[in-house]
Amino acid sequence: MIKRLGMTRDLWWMTLAQGLWGLGFGLYGLLFPLYIEKLGGGPVIVGLMSTVSGIITAFVVFPGGWLSDRVDRRTVLIWGSIVAVPVPFLFAMAPHWEWLIVGVVLYFGSAFSVPTTQAVVVSEASPNKLSTAYNVVMSVFGAGMVIGPTIGGYLTSHYSYQLVFILAGILYALSTLAMAQIQPHPPVPIQKTHQVEWRPKTRPRYFQWVIFSAGLATVQGIAWPFVVPYWKTVGHLSIETIGVLGSIAILAATVTGPIWGRVGEKLGIPRALGAGLGLLVVGWMALLWAPESIGWGLFSGLMRGVGEGSRGLQGVAVGRVARPGEIGTAYGFYNLVTELAGALAPLPGGLLFRNWAYAPLVIATFFTAIIAWWLWNGLPGRPTPAPPITP
Repeated sequence: MIKRLGMTRDLWWMTLAQGLWGLGFGLYGLLFPLYIEKLGGGPVIVGLMSTVSGIITAFVVFPGGWLSDRVDRRTVLIWGSIVAVPVPFLFAMAPHWEWLIVGVVLYFGSAFSVPTTQAVVVSEASPNKLSTAYNVVMSVFGAGMVIGPTIGGYLTSHYSYQLVFILAGILYALSTLAMAQIQPHPPVPIQKTHQVEWRPKTRPRYFQWVIFSAGLATVQGIAWPFVVPYWKTVGHLSIETIGVLGSIAILAATVTGPIWGRVGEKLGIPRALGAGLGLLVVGWMALLWAPESIGWGLFSGLMRGVGEGSRGLQGVAVGRVARPGEIGTAYGFYNLVTELAGALAPLPGGLLFRNWAYAPLVIATFFTAIIAWWLWNGLPGRPTPAPPITP
């Protein structure tokens, strides 16, 4: 089974660390917009927090990726975890929403290690199983989040947000210990390349995926922070019900992530991603159709989850066209552009939500449908099959 997935010992330790971290974040992540409102923030503040988190992430991922090509990647991964361990405890002590900003900055500042995670997966996985191994490691974060929202919703309703944050902090610490078990990954020595090699004209496939992913991040960023407030204000669902529906979506994304990896290997990344986004559109439409219905909510969660499971294929495409000694830098720039694009979307999304709660979801549904159709018919200027391992 391990050989079929293309996994190594270090990748399994990283998978465990991702799962524990996902469980910790899952306890409060889905309900965090409601916590912001509880501390005095409204929809615009929710959008502002998402924008701040995205901007912070954008600022740190590129230097983090650059660093991961020049120092031991194990060190970068461990420090990326350590920085964020105190965050849930800071959230628990916050008396007003402004106090959350410090924790948000620290948590998303720790994203400097994300390109390192991606680079280790690409360098460790079997080349012909890259799509599967990448989606296993990156999507298992969702496995930890499957039961997290349900548990978090229950504990919040019957006890307090503070208990939820304390448990999350403990899980973050355990995840850090798991990450510390991987072996050193020193940088790969390479010949110096000229700056021109990073220009779109000389790296068309790489920049094509970067620009496309940034556009998709913008479209999704308009809507996703407001799904929970939409369910609460339009659907009038309880926090516990919202937690269960969130768990269903995350479970679907987690289970189907590795499957989408295999589909991408067989069908080609553009068409596989297009099919996944098509299912995501179905999920958005169901959410718009009956926000007060638990049955339609379950259907929406399943469709959105299965569709979201395919989005890891964007990262696979970037890994395929990156050279061995520059994988961290390639992912750093990719994450910089996509996070910056996504960071700008939630703020206008909050303004739209405040005036018409349906607006962010309508916009996301429409443009995601266009992108899905475009991908299914192949990205312009390139063939449908997956690109080769090297450019």
